[in-house]
Amino acid sequence: MTALHRLAGLFHRSNNLKQAAGILFVTVLVSNVLGLFRNIIIANRVGVTYGSIGPLDTYYGAFVLPDLLYSILIVGALSSAILPLLVQIDTEGDQQKFWRIFNVLLSTGIVIVVLGLAVLYFVLPIIVPYIFSGFDAEQIKNTTMLSQVLLLSPIFFTVSQLTSSALQAKRRFFAPALSPIIYNLAIISAATLIPKYGLPVLVFGVVLGAAAHFLVQLPSLIRLGWRYQFELGFKNEHISRVIRLMIPRTIALTSTQLLLIVFYRIASHLHDGSIAIYRLTDDLQTAPVLLLANTLAVAILPDFARHFAKSQMHEFGRLVSKSLRFFLFLFLPTTLFLLIFREQIIGLYISLGQAINPSETALAVKTFTYFVWSLFFQASVLLLARAFFARNNTITPTLISVFSLVSAWVTAQLLTNNTDLGVAGLSLAFSIGSTLNAILLFIWLRLPFSDIFYDGQKRHNFLYILLGSAITGVVFVLAERFAPNISSLFDAGGSVKKFVEIVFGLLTGMIFYIAWGKAFKLEQWQLIQPEKTSTKT
Repeated sequence: MTALHRLAGLFHRSNNLKQAAGILFVTVLVSNVLGLFRNIIIANRVGVTYGSIGPLDTYYGAFVLPDLLYSILIVGALSSAILPLLVQIDTEGDQQKFWRIFNVLLSTGIVIVVLGLAVLYFVLPIIVPYIFSGFDAEQIKNTTMLSQVLLLSPIFFTVSQLTSSALQAKRRFFAPALSPIIYNLAIISAATLIPKYGLPVLVFGVVLGAAAHFLVQLPSLIRLGWRYQFELGFKNEHISRVIRLMIPRTIALTSTQLLLIVFYRIASHLHDGSIAIYRLTDDLQTAPVLLLANTLAVAILPDFARHFAKSQMHEFGRLVSKSLRFFLFLFLPTTLFLLIFREQIIGLYISLGQAINPSETALAVKTFTYFVWSLFFQASVLLLARAFFARNNTITPTLISVFSLVSAWVTAQLLTNNTDLGVAGLSLAFSIGSTLNAILLFIWLRLPFSDIFYDGQKRHNFLYILLGSAITGVVFVLAERFAPNISSLFDAGGSVKKFVEIVFGLLTGMIFYIAWGKAFKLEQWQLIQPEKTSTKT
């Protein structure tokens, strides 16, 4: 078999559970790393070209309305209804019905999105000046133009995400997992051309990346037997079911997008570059939450549902509390590391090669700082919301989410109007909203608060985590002060030295924290340590 055939086979098969899990973990990790690298290249190329990060305000501003429409019409349906529906039909074994329903979903989704985007195209010149009321005429013009071009990407993403659902229902995971990697590579390639062609080339890279997001999955879809037939299904029972199930999830997603729009409106009145700084630092602080918390929250959902289905409410509560303790174990030292090394991290992330001015870098550091302290609460929201989903309750977490987002909006207005925090006030408001969301979700679950403090053996697990994290924080501080001595050994530029300092500090703290968990036989260490293999003699 040729290398090309082996590659095609990998795209098509990947249906073994362990293989699929490995593929998904690796590709999600690579995709997130590439996403951050994409941001580094974009910030650097814009800084080199324009001497400031300010022009990126129009680029990120151009995304908000296409993303809002896409979230309302498609994302809620995908996450709550379409994949379970396709899995159910595939389990029944009727392949003709599977592909017919898929074509109905695809055709209906495309028609709805295209109609929505067509309307949005003509109203953008009216809406953009209202949302970005702090922009000047040139910024309004650029944002409107870029946004109209970006309207093409939701069409491709609609087709691509529906395709991913079909392939995953058929236990084909490699091509869907590869799609975001290809998407990021397309944007990175376009970003390298900014000095020659200006910012618009970046938007064209996004559209081409969105098209590639779908095209990389198309061969697997065709090979499985799909042939497209246009068939609308507004009265189809399956479409009606999707709409019913997606409504609560769509409300929550729409509320999140609306909060982002409100934040961007506030930021448009602040220092140039505020929108870009908010978006870039948000992407950075979200990375550990997505990699660690979201992965674990998704994995634990079946166990939540199983305990609830068997009316094992005590075990259900213990599992929620155990998961929260695990998040404490992960995110307390992570938060301390990010806070202590924040200047090196932001210097490497946004100001690579000192491409932007020092005042923008300092503002990014402050904005990142206010994001980071709520990492545990952001992670807890993902977990606790799924605890409600396992109990077939999507209404309560949605209402709490909306209330928390409104609270964040009010807080953002107060902070930006009455303090000199600037865009950092928005990240602080976001963190306050996330903290409130997590606390309210936990209260409404009506679980004993004391369960968070003690492990399954009734040991005071929380105290050991807190003390271990505090000492690890001291280790991070000492490592941060000693790191320049290590980086000075390398005859390289400032960016390389920052990277060396970050890696040195992270490894030093991790070694100590792992040793602490092992020494005190923490519950969390028992969960993550490698399994011992026994050998027979």
